Amino acid sequence: MDKQGPERDAFRSGRWSRRTLLGAGLAIGGLGLLADPAAARPGGGTPGGDPFGLDSGLDLGLEKTLPGPAGPVIDPAFEISPPLPPEALSDVPTLSRADARRLAPVRPSTPGITSRAVPNAVPGVPFDFEYHDFEIRELPDGIRPYHMSYAVPLVDPGVHDSSGVRMASLGGKLYDHPVAQAQYGLHLIEAYRITSNVEYLNRAKKQAQRLIDRRVLQGGGWFYPYPFRYQLHRSNDVYEAPWYSMMAQGQALSVFCRLFTLTGEAEWKAAADATFASYLVTPVAGKPWGVYVVGGKLWLEEYPNPEEVKGDRTYNGHTFSAYGLWDYWVVTKDERAKVLLQGALTTTRDVHGDVRNRHWRSKYCLRHANDAGNYHTTHTTQHIQCYAITGDTIFAQIAELYYTDFPPHGITGTIMFQAGSHTGYQFDSAGTITASRKLTLERRSNAPSTARLKIMRNDGIWYQISAGSLAGYYLKEVPQHSYQIGEAASIGYRILRPATIATSPLKAYTIDEAGNMASEVTTYQVGDPVNLNRRAVLNGVEHLRFGDGDYAGKWVGYPTITRS
Repeated sequence: MDKQGPERDAFRSGRWSRRTLLGAGLAIGGLGLLADPAAARPGGGTPGGDPFGLDSGLDLGLEKTLPGPAGPVIDPAFEISPPLPPEALSDVPTLSRADARRLAPVRPSTPGITSRAVPNAVPGVPFDFEYHDFEIRELPDGIRPYHMSYAVPLVDPGVHDSSGVRMASLGGKLYDHPVAQAQYGLHLIEAYRITSNVEYLNRAKKQAQRLIDRRVLQGGGWFYPYPFRYQLHRSNDVYEAPWYSMMAQGQALSVFCRLFTLTGEAEWKAAADATFASYLVTPVAGKPWGVYVVGGKLWLEEYPNPEEVKGDRTYNGHTFSAYGLWDYWVVTKDERAKVLLQGALTTTRDVHGDVRNRHWRSKYCLRHANDAGNYHTTHTTQHIQCYAITGDTIFAQIAELYYTDFPPHGITGTIMFQAGSHTGYQFDSAGTITASRKLTLERRSNAPSTARLKIMRNDGIWYQISAGSLAGYYLKEVPQHSYQIGEAASIGYRILRPATIATSPLKAYTIDEAGNMASEVTTYQVGDPVNLNRRAVLNGVEHLRFGDGDYAGKWVGYPTITRS
């Protein structure tokens, strides 16, 4: 296949950016909490405009939709969000009473108040780093990392070779891609759990075996190489092949651990042990590495530089790598894995303020400080997952902070227009208004929206209207005047979220699919303890939902509850 223009030149030179990789046909589908790319583009008369700041230095490859069972992939170059469909944001699994008691939350830890690990305090851990003594918990299937509620199809819609191993297609040539193979393995393992169809298990083993077959040994650990040259998001950092990633190491570790748990086959335990050993390798320039300490913080580096001991300090990749440590601890109860996991989670907790952009999306990484784009939602859900793993409500607090800064992406729905005046706007890439259109209604009406989001340098929440008189314009969310009908932008806590009543008398609400709400006055008094399981916007207004008690499943206004 002959490539044309810049894409052809990039292939010949061996320099692949995220955008070039996407255009070259890397089709790795269904691996993330992902929005339709069209929803991240301005509508109507703003060609090339980007009022959401998605084109701010981190190339997310939003210009093409790639096939997959969970929808399009926004950034398939080499880092791919794990296999979670958009609705996974709002999942609230039903836990047994025993699990609910065992997983009861604890009081929040305080960022910055940590212990410093004395060298060799845990034999075999060669690093000195800050860590908090988080409780580490085993989790039921419904709330563990990478849980899926549906089985991927047996006919693989992604790129694969003749043996059924997931690949990347670059310039008409197939390349092994360790994160894609590990994540597809996680898909298949979940599908086997759901269906008991052994074909899923056999195919998962193929992904795992390919990783093993390509392993590189360094310092007693197995590393899984990337075989193509890569330019790190629009920077001067060009990684020559082979290069390595602790995100791939962590997700491979999860695959091996889960295969061993399912089958009891010793080969998968041996692979898990050798992969875990990569977390104990002291970094050496020019050799495979991925774990280091920066400013006292333990980092699981997604982009370890192949020539120097430096990296990107990518927030989401660090935490995904930590999930592999959690899986290994569940299988082995190895104290080395536990203290490394505690150190990694301490970093996730303590640098959240450095990663945060107030009232906007978080940073993708600390080195380049690029806008995270749609990975902001990934950051939010990762903190919810860390909350389940530790029970420490500090992670729930951070998730709520990130949620407030910028709402979850991929939210579509029907917008209610009450009688009166409504003005839609178009914006350029700086958030400056370039056009407006006023609509006056004698009676209420509605129109579809393809996105609910913030717009740069403009207050409030906006809907991207896709049909009707305001098609191609953005309409501001105004409670009781212009709002999305029903429940929107939901986020589930996975384990109960403790809180106290702040207002009395307190009304609780139910809502149906048409957005009709009914209320009742509760018996709660100020200061009463309650548990929550979901946050969402109901008819354009923030609400929280009770997770248990006399009013379980009913909603209350966001300001009426104080969360610890």
